[in-house]
Amino acid sequence: MAYRWRSRELTVPVTMVAVLTASGCGALGGPRAPSSGGVSSAPPRPSVTSAAASLVKEGWFGPTGPLHARVEMRRVERLADRSVLRFTVTSLEDEARHTGNSFGTAAGDFGSYRIPLVDPVGGKVYHPLTDQVGTLGSKPGYYEPGVRYETVVYYPPIPADVRTVTAITAGTAGEFTGVPVVDGTGSGGAISPTAAPGSTVSPTAASGSTVSPTAASGSTPQPGTTVSWPVREPAGQVTSSVQDLYGITESAEKTTIASGGDETVGLRTDVLFAFDSDRLTARARAVLDDVAKETREKADPARPPVLVEGHTDGKGTHAYNMALSLRRAQAVRRELQARLGGAYRFRATGKGETEPVAREGGTDDEEARARNRRVEVSYRVKQPTGGSTASETAGTRADEPTTGGGRPAPFHADDGETVASRTSTGRPSGQRLRIDVKPFYRDGAYLVAVFDIVNLGPGNLGAGTGYGGDIAYIGGWYTGFSVVDPASRTVYRAVRMGPDDPRGPDDYVDPGWATFNVEPGTGNRGFFYVPAPPPGVTSVTFDAGPFGRFDHVPVR
Repeated sequence: MAYRWRSRELTVPVTMVAVLTASGCGALGGPRAPSSGGVSSAPPRPSVTSAAASLVKEGWFGPTGPLHARVEMRRVERLADRSVLRFTVTSLEDEARHTGNSFGTAAGDFGSYRIPLVDPVGGKVYHPLTDQVGTLGSKPGYYEPGVRYETVVYYPPIPADVRTVTAITAGTAGEFTGVPVVDGTGSGGAISPTAAPGSTVSPTAASGSTVSPTAASGSTPQPGTTVSWPVREPAGQVTSSVQDLYGITESAEKTTIASGGDETVGLRTDVLFAFDSDRLTARARAVLDDVAKETREKADPARPPVLVEGHTDGKGTHAYNMALSLRRAQAVRRELQARLGGAYRFRATGKGETEPVAREGGTDDEEARARNRRVEVSYRVKQPTGGSTASETAGTRADEPTTGGGRPAPFHADDGETVASRTSTGRPSGQRLRIDVKPFYRDGAYLVAVFDIVNLGPGNLGAGTGYGGDIAYIGGWYTGFSVVDPASRTVYRAVRMGPDDPRGPDDYVDPGWATFNVEPGTGNRGFFYVPAPPPGVTSVTFDAGPFGRFDHVPVR
C-alpha cells in the first residue's frame, strides 16, 4: 500500500504537499505550441465544445506519438448483461494515423479502448470487459482525417441508481465528467452502432477478428462522413472488473486508506513506541482510543479478523526486525481488544522490514524509514442493511449528497483561467518546465486537481516522465501531489483504483500517463483525484514540489 518507489517517476526526488485554506482566494485538451518551432510563452489550447447533451473535448491521446483528436462522449447504456459506452472520435491530424495505444493506458492492451468509468459518488470504478484477446467493443484501425468514428466499449452492468459516471481517457483531455447513464433495451448481443445516412459503414467483425472501415467498403472514408469501427464480440471467457476507489489520507500519527469495502489504518510506531521498544508511550493511549472508536464505528464484526501487522525499517537483522514488529503488533492488538471487548476477533503478525512503503537510502532516507516503521490495523467495513431500495435511492442520488460523498460534477468543459504559474529548472538535464495551475473542482466524493505542465526546453521530455520521488505512491503519475486541511493537518493523497497490488504498480484516477507531448514548446494537461476536503473549503495552497508552493488556488 502507500509509498513505494517506482523507476519511472521523475528522477529528481521531491515531496509535494498542498495546504488547504478555508478562505476563498476548463478542462481543455492541453497546451501545444505551433509546429513552426520556438518556445511558446502561452501555448494555444485546443477548443472545447459544450452544448446540450454534448460532451466534447479536443486533445492529444496516447503516450507515444499522440493522436490529435476530438472526442464526444455520448452516453452509457445499461443493458441486462453489460453496459455500453458510446462515443465518437474525429481525427484532427493531416494524414491517416493508426490508433496504436492512443486510447489505452500505460498498462492497456495495444489498439484497445481502455477507458475506466468512475462512479464518483458510490466510490466505484468499472473497467472494460476483456477476454483472452483484449478489451471488448470496437476494434480501431487507421483514423482518416475529419472522419467521425462511432465507437463502443463494453463494461459490467452499472447499478440502476447510478445516473452519471466520469470517463477517464489517456490523453490531455483527461476526465469526461457527467456522462449520462441511461437504460437500454435487450441483453447486449452483437452491437454495431448505427452510422449517419450516406456514410461508409463496416460490417460487425466476426468473433476474434478485426475489420477496418476502409477494407470493408473498398474506399477511403471522406472527411465529414460517419463510420463505425467493427465490434469484436467475446472470444472465450469474459473477465469483469468492478473495483472500489481507495481514498488515501495522512496525519502526523497515521495513514488511512479507505474504500467502501475495507480500511487500513497505518500507525507510525515513532508515535506509539520509544526507539527499539515495544512498550506503548503515553501519547499512544490517546491515538489508540481514536483508532478503537473508529474501528467500532466502521469494522464489521461478522467478517473477522481485525488484522494487526507490525513493520520496521531496514536497519537491523531480519530476525530482530521480525521479532520486534510482532511484539509491537501484539501490543497494539491487546490495547484494541481491551477497548473493543469480545465482539471482534483479532490476528497479530510481524512483517519486519519485508514490506516497505518507502524507498530507503535516498535523499529522503530519514522520512522513508519513519514511514516504514508502522503498525497497520485492517478490517472489512460494515455494509448498509435495510433502508432505501434501489428505486428510492435512484430518486435521490442525483440531487442529494450521500454520506461522505457529494454531487457528481456536470460536464467540466473549461478548466478556466490560470491562477498561478512557476518555472522549475531543477532537472539534471537543465530542462525547464512551467506549471500552470487551474482551479480545482469537486466530483462527488473527490477533489480534482488540474494543471498544465509546459516543456520550455531545451530538450524533449522523456515519455515516462512522472512527478513523484522517493516518498510517493507507486503507480500514479502525480502521486507526489497532495492537499492538506490546515485545521486537522489531514493530508489528502491520490485516489487508487482497487486494493494495493504488492506485485507491481497500482492504478490511480489520473490520465494513466503524464507525458503525451514531449517536444519543447508543448505542454500536457494533468489531473488527479484526491478525497474531497470538507465542503467549507473553498481554496487550497498547492505545493508542487520542484515548482514550489501556490497559495489560494480556488476550489469550485
